[in-house]
Amino acid sequence: DVLCGRGSGPNDRVGNINFRNLVLSRKVEYLAATSRDAKGRIATNIVATIRTRGGRFLKKLSATQVKEAGFKRGKTVYELADEPAVLEKAKQTLRQN
Repeated sequence: DVLCGRGSGPNDRVGNINFRNLVLSRKVEYLAATSRDAKGRIATNIVATIRTRGGRFLKKLSATQVKEAGFKRGKTVYELADEPAVLEKAKQTLRQN
C-alpha cells in the first residue's frame, strides 16, 4: 500500500518505495511530455500499475476523524484516498527532483 503523507513514516514503507521506483522509471517520459493530457495519462498509468499489483492509496485520518469513527484516541487509522488526491500524488511525485 502507498501511504499519502509526508515524513519518514510513509517514505520508509515498502509500498511507497515501490511507488517512487515506478515513478522514477517514468519520470523522463513525464518531463518530456508536452501536453497536460499526456502527463495525466502517465500518472494514471502509474496509479493503475500500483493497483494491478494489489496496492492501495491510503490517507491517514485526523484525530477528530478517528474519534468520530469510534476508534480509541491515539489510534492510527487509514482510509482509501479519493481519486483526485491519488492522481495529484502521482503527478507531484513525478514533478519532484
